[in-house]
Amino acid sequence: MLRGQAENDLLFPNEQYQDQMDFIAIDIGTSFTKGSVVDVNSMVIRNVSRRAGGAKLASEDPFVYELDLDNVLQGVTELIDQLLSSTTDCRGILMCGQMGGLVLCDRNGRARSNYISWLDRRATNTHPSGKVTYFDRLTEEVGDRSRTVLGNEFRPGLPLSFLHYLRENGQLDNLPGTIPVTLPDYVAAALCNTRPVMEWTSTAGTLDIVSRQFPYDLLRELRLDHLDWPDIVDFRHVVGEYEVAGRSLPVYAPTGDHQCSLAGTLLAQGELSINVSTGSQVSMLTSSTDVGDFQVRPYFDGLLLKTITNIPAGRALTAIMKLLTEIPGRSKEDMAQSWDYFFQQAQQTTTTDAGVNLAFFPGAVEGPGSFTNLREDNLRVGHIARACLEQMADYYEQLAARLTPAQDWSRLVFSGGIAQQSSLLRDLVSDELNSEYRTATSSEDALYGMMILGRVIAGLSDSVVPASG
Repeated sequence: MLRGQAENDLLFPNEQYQDQMDFIAIDIGTSFTKGSVVDVNSMVIRNVSRRAGGAKLASEDPFVYELDLDNVLQGVTELIDQLLSSTTDCRGILMCGQMGGLVLCDRNGRARSNYISWLDRRATNTHPSGKVTYFDRLTEEVGDRSRTVLGNEFRPGLPLSFLHYLRENGQLDNLPGTIPVTLPDYVAAALCNTRPVMEWTSTAGTLDIVSRQFPYDLLRELRLDHLDWPDIVDFRHVVGEYEVAGRSLPVYAPTGDHQCSLAGTLLAQGELSINVSTGSQVSMLTSSTDVGDFQVRPYFDGLLLKTITNIPAGRALTAIMKLLTEIPGRSKEDMAQSWDYFFQQAQQTTTTDAGVNLAFFPGAVEGPGSFTNLREDNLRVGHIARACLEQMADYYEQLAARLTPAQDWSRLVFSGGIAQQSSLLRDLVSDELNSEYRTATSSEDALYGMMILGRVIAGLSDSVVPASG
């Protein structure tokens, strides 16, 4: 496949299909919820809409980040009802969303807590012992099992850290029959007034990647075994029925947003995924449970995903853009033009000796962030922009080698708004990794991923990965 080829040749031509086969696809996030109608027969996404997420609830602790679940559920139902008005033959509701965060609920899908967001950092508060943080205490209790059992998926924003914090503060003592789940799992159960389940890709950070079950021995040691842990299911599992306007629609088990988005890029075995958006990840499919200096997450078709997350990308570039455009009075249109200008100037600047470290935030790259070797002659947007993209390409070379030392990928797959917008970034990375690449044509990776899953559910494809490549 030639360098820069898009995924069009991997798709089924629309004209082959005559009959619509619609699903509602909902991507549930903290900042906003996005939805669309996906026709899994013709591979078309229609009526993309979004709703703002609920406001952060007030708290005396600045590290606490919770959302009111009634607001979240109302936003989702409004979006579903709106989308249903544009289809007469909906086959069901598909969802994906954050794997982090926590909701406690009962066996009928009713909430017993607010949504504790993955952005919540209460676990980094100092423990009452006064010596370490809550997360440090949890790390001591878990030990090496954070790698060998949990797949190196271990950080303060995941359900296990919140459950440990609540346990330490006695907030789980009087909650018999409580089921811990993620936000999308709660929404699916609440729509159907039924017992929550967790789809296997949503269990990242809580799953024993070897046994493919919850780590019950570890949960007993952490005194969390009294919770009513949900069943782990496949994305084909019907959680229940959503009754609306005389219609009864099956709601399928929500999936992890990262894995769903990769399915939307049509990721195949042997390909190296490079997603460059607000955040960034490098990922490859694997069947091995071996853990290195990367995370291992559950994927579809019984496969696992080797991944490195929190790579400096859009968030870091946005910080630089704000610096360059912070003069008051700029509109959203001006900002969009500024991004175009940024990438154009990077393209036109063929070489630079300016340096930059984009690690302005904690993540996969060691900080602190910095600019170096700036002089009067290179203190220009083009030089800074080019230096940023060249540094990003260096990051991907380093991290891809960490992910797969043998560098045995067949080609690169670029996705995410920044990768799609900047051909220079794609070419720089391709040169660094000495690899051909293709680019995901759809900017709606998560919605497209749900369409791929919908094809499997509808019997149009046997599995996710063959359908994706």
